[in-house]
Amino acid sequence: MTPTIDTEIWLPSSSSRQRKTRRQRRQQKPPLFSRVRSVQDKLDLTWFNSCIRILEEYLLEVSEENSGQKKNGRQKKEYNVTCLGLGSPETSDNARAQLAFLLKVCDALNIDCARISIYDPVFTDEDKSLLRQLGMCVLDCGSDTTDTHICNITTDEEPTILFMPHCDLALYESVLAANWFSSRLNNSLFICNHFDDYIQNNSIRSLEDKAPHLLNIAPNITSRPLPTSPDWPSAFNNTSVQFLSKHKFDSPATVIEKKKSEEEQE
Repeated sequence: MTPTIDTEIWLPSSSSRQRKTRRQRRQQKPPLFSRVRSVQDKLDLTWFNSCIRILEEYLLEVSEENSGQKKNGRQKKEYNVTCLGLGSPETSDNARAQLAFLLKVCDALNIDCARISIYDPVFTDEDKSLLRQLGMCVLDCGSDTTDTHICNITTDEEPTILFMPHCDLALYESVLAANWFSSRLNNSLFICNHFDDYIQNNSIRSLEDKAPHLLNIAPNITSRPLPTSPDWPSAFNNTSVQFLSKHKFDSPATVIEKKKSEEEQE
């Protein structure tokens, strides 16, 4: 009698086959650099040019606010860029799109990548390798995004663009607190969630406890939302270009007072 052989014992287990398939898929992915460049090249030009016009307009306005006089035409200006809370370009499609947008913005504004400082505790080794390959300064502070070294990121001398897409309230508060000097805030342009949304969606008592600096500055911010991206709506939803209006900074925070009064009446 010929013995029967159970061929199943010679086949890889289902989990082994799945692991092998996943490895093959990872191996088939193009390099991260190519994936980011691909997104960058495919960003909708009409949408991107609208974003650049908003940025150029506001950068000029920040410059005029600081100098107290109008500028004639474009003025050569050296900008620093700090990017926080991007997410992992290796694992997140939205993070990859936001990085591609940042690179395209810096290219359009003639900002060298060496002037970009970037940090997120979720960066993988591949992320860090790519960012250094691009010439950026990858900051490091372990896992604490509220570290003073990370948040203390603006200067009195040179304007800073803070690119902080979809960060949480605590990080915005930490950055504002670490740079709570009029000379720094007046020299900063934020590309991030609209600050006023936090005023509308949280109680004053909660904000007084968790985000007093954001509560104070939000009514004094000049803001303009970026248009909706046709290709990446979730990557840039609720993203606004914002800066501190010097002429507003000493005015009463009427928005807060009104909201506080409404809460007390409820």
